[in-house]
Amino acid sequence: MQARLTITIPEDLRRRAKAQAALEGTTLAQVIRKRLEEFAPDWEALEDAQDLRAAEEVEARIARGEEELRDWAEVDAELDTLPD
Repeated sequence: MQARLTITIPEDLRRRAKAQAALEGTTLAQVIRKRLEEFAPDWEALEDAQDLRAAEEVEARIARGEEELRDWAEVDAELDTLPD
C-alpha cells in the first residue's frame, strides 16, 4: 500500500535535493523514500532499541539503589518453594 506525504521545505533545499537525485540517476521521490527507510528502521530494530532502553533503565535504577539485584541461585531457590 502506498501513501502520499506532503512536506514543506525551503526552495533551495528542494533544488539541491533534486540536483543530487539527478546526479545519482534517480528521482527525488526515490531519494526521499530511501532516506526515510534509513531513518525509520524495521520493527525488529525498533523492538531491539526498546529492549536496550528498558535494560538501561533497570541498570540505572539498580545504580540508584531503587532496584534490588539478586543472585540467580537465590531466585531459583525461591521459585522452587512456590506451588506448581
